Amino acid sequence: MKTTSRILLLFSLSAMLASAQTIGPGTFKHIVIIVQENRSPDNLFGAATTGNCPPATEVPFETGVDIVNGGPAKQKGGAVQCTVGLDLESKSFDPSHTYSGGWVPDYDGGKMDGFCQIQKDGVCVQYSYVEQSDVQPYYDIANAYGFANYMFQTNEGPSFPAHQFLFTGTSAPVAPYNTYYLDFVAGNPPSSSAGCSFGSSPPSPPGWVGPEGHMFGMDVAECYTHDSLVTNSSGDKGYTWRYYAPTAGSIWSAPDAIPEVCYGENNLNNVGQPCSGNEWSSHLSFYTGKLGGAPIFNDIQNCQLQQISWVIPDEAWSDHPGNSGLGPSWVGDIVDAIGQSYKNSGGACDYWGTYSSTPEPTAIFVVWDDWGGWFDHVLPPDVYRSPSKTSCPTTVAPNGWGCGYVYGFRVPLLVVSEYTQAGYVSGACTNNCPQAVFPYVHDFGSILAFTEYNFGIDFIDQAGDLGYADYNAPDWGPSRNNIPLSDFFSLSNQRGFTNISAPKGAGYFEKYYSETHSKPTGPDADGEE
Repeated sequence: MKTTSRILLLFSLSAMLASAQTIGPGTFKHIVIIVQENRSPDNLFGAATTGNCPPATEVPFETGVDIVNGGPAKQKGGAVQCTVGLDLESKSFDPSHTYSGGWVPDYDGGKMDGFCQIQKDGVCVQYSYVEQSDVQPYYDIANAYGFANYMFQTNEGPSFPAHQFLFTGTSAPVAPYNTYYLDFVAGNPPSSSAGCSFGSSPPSPPGWVGPEGHMFGMDVAECYTHDSLVTNSSGDKGYTWRYYAPTAGSIWSAPDAIPEVCYGENNLNNVGQPCSGNEWSSHLSFYTGKLGGAPIFNDIQNCQLQQISWVIPDEAWSDHPGNSGLGPSWVGDIVDAIGQSYKNSGGACDYWGTYSSTPEPTAIFVVWDDWGGWFDHVLPPDVYRSPSKTSCPTTVAPNGWGCGYVYGFRVPLLVVSEYTQAGYVSGACTNNCPQAVFPYVHDFGSILAFTEYNFGIDFIDQAGDLGYADYNAPDWGPSRNNIPLSDFFSLSNQRGFTNISAPKGAGYFEKYYSETHSKPTGPDADGEE
């Protein structure tokens, strides 16, 4: 399929569906994707005042939310393990969330009972919830805007492949080949040596997984040729974008692993050389000791917000266990900066969209990159496995895509916009949970697909095989007659901004960071996951 044909297909689909949707293409002038760290919904939002355990019961913090307070653990004889409270910044426990050491035993072939691999003082700490007072801004965002019951990470593993899926829709080499590779990057390379500039054969390459779901070693780096939401083999797709990351060469800086962004060419000729070129210098915004949390705030204040932004925290405001616990404030302050942009910029820009005659409405997606090893009770929608090492047949997976590494566990998703109903719950439960049914099952590809729909961007695919998460997002539906994530938006519900009360203001992060950090490290203080 030629590129022109694919563009026509996408626009024809958008035009056909626009009349059936509550929101049309082009509604948002900006989309901001904030990627937090390592939490499941049951862990992050499980601090409710109702529900006894055992048995495990629903403990929603608002009507329709699917959260439970415990689940079975095979390591404890199959009995229900009750959740316990744990501080967000607790340094005492960091569950494994690797593919082989975390996901495989946690999932346990669909039994969802392997979350008690390690006990502390006789307690399965993976079965825990974060104290609500530690994450109150997240509760406030969910109550003021939208919460997804059934958002699943596309991959079955830790941060590096998760960030690849959120930026490129895959962790497999794809373009410029005629067919995509079936082997996905399953794990993390060393956190300080990730990306194209560290060579094609690093000392410790990441693990890979094949269509059967088996891990194997491959003596190649995580630098490989594929396209992304915003780039293809010819360069940028014509939309402005910026990727805010703590530091280059880390597992959380997804563009580093794409030679098109790193070198301005979609081949491996320069692997091992420092990233350079126009795309790299134009689109990557790294933190410094003086501007640790501030680049995104500065761009909003100065009316320089790009059409599409990815925002990655440094460890000071990451939700990864063992950090400062400032993540909820940091996220709340980004939301407030966008909602109050008209006032704060002296009327120069209106990124919320209801306060000026030249509005620039913004949609904000706050998502967590992986489940972090914490308990979650909802079974992933599909876990594709092939009987063959060399194929992912359509009899096993739709479109013959994803075998070996799709889908992972639930992660939280918060959606903020002037078109999002206060307290909306995607896939809200009534009498029974879970209600993980179409169109309320989402994954990382859903964010990419909605962004494409909004801006009229072509599918990521450049080879005709459609082997990326955007095309395969579960909320397209079997007839592909629904725009992913469109249930979060309603034109009839346009509304003013609801402020999020964050304990620390945006200016605090710059001061705190400059006083406590000599250099950025990435979202995880120990630098591994």
